[in-house]
Amino acid sequence: MPVAIRKVAIAEGALATLLDALRQLHTAAGEPTVREIAKRVDGQISRDTVHRVLTAARVPRWRNLEIIVGALDGDVSRFQRLWVAARAEEDQAGG
Repeated sequence: MPVAIRKVAIAEGALATLLDALRQLHTAAGEPTVREIAKRVDGQISRDTVHRVLTAARVPRWRNLEIIVGALDGDVSRFQRLWVAARAEEDQAGG
């Protein structure tokens, strides 16, 4: 049974922008399950890691996000810019 990707309630800012873009990409890709995404990346990351990234409440590791965005045929350069902004905001907040 497919697991719905929940929308995490977070404050406004760069992280919210990043996670919203990821949810939109996931939807545009046809909402593949975490298992399907993990298969697409041929074992580079586990389905648990895919799930954690898709339901994140904080900035995920770039490597994991990059792999998932690629598996969903997203614009990796765009997501890298969003990720850098979110990391910078997190660093400023002391996260």
